[in-house]
Amino acid sequence: MSKETRDKKREIILASALTVMTKKGYYNSTMDDIVKESNMSKGAIYHYFSSKKEVYLDVIDYWERKYTDIMAEEVNKQKTAMKSLKTLFKTFGEQMKKDPTPYECLPIFWSISRNDKDFKNAMQKVYNRFQKAIELIIETGIKNKEFKRVDPKTAALALILNIEGIFWFTLYKSKAGDASVYMDTISDYILNLYKA
Repeated sequence: MSKETRDKKREIILASALTVMTKKGYYNSTMDDIVKESNMSKGAIYHYFSSKKEVYLDVIDYWERKYTDIMAEEVNKQKTAMKSLKTLFKTFGEQMKKDPTPYECLPIFWSISRNDKDFKNAMQKVYNRFQKAIELIIETGIKNKEFKRVDPKTAALALILNIEGIFWFTLYKSKAGDASVYMDTISDYILNLYKA
């Protein structure tokens, strides 16, 4: 079996696990649910993963890789730090409209992380990398005099916490608008505070 075929099968398993988690949560889902969703045999799933926990830990990496590529592609096209951050917010809103599944799973991962060290460590690594990426954009904006002298770590954390507001839209319906409107409005508020 070629590496490409193995990678494709692994991606099918991870995408299926993400769907199962959205429908059933972590604790109520089983490997049999992933087998059924993926239309693969149980043996095929166990060829790649030894346990449900291992599958879902890999889902975190899968989710991060998938969305990092999408975000990076859009953000890297921008000429200024301000436009890069605005694009980051906009892309989150657009991706949620296209496929809310990963966003619906994030509160589940947060919940698991409270009680499981492995999930907590995996999620912490994702947040650390994301925060560092935003810090670098902010540092570029400060250097280019687009932004005031703000603490990049604190500013990045403020942006992340507001981006996470998008997950509220996966849990509750709002009469105030949709996720894209929220992301556009909140990014304008925050980024205007940073402007030089």
